[in-house]
Amino acid sequence: MRVAQHRKQMKEQGMRLLQIWVPDRANEKYLADMKLECASINRADEQDDIMEWLDDVSGWIWDESE
Repeated sequence: MRVAQHRKQMKEQGMRLLQIWVPDRANEKYLADMKLECASINRADEQDDIMEWLDDVSGWIWDESE
């Protein structure tokens, strides 16, 4: 009853209810996924040499001088 009254008051004040899903930081699957993401981000610097090599060998693809 109190919730319904509160919602009615808020609606009368020009507000609307918005419900969203947010990550549950206590969820084991979420934590495991975040650990994998963080590890991937931390390894990104190790791939700089690979990215530079790819830029060097694929530069001709974007070369418009031909």
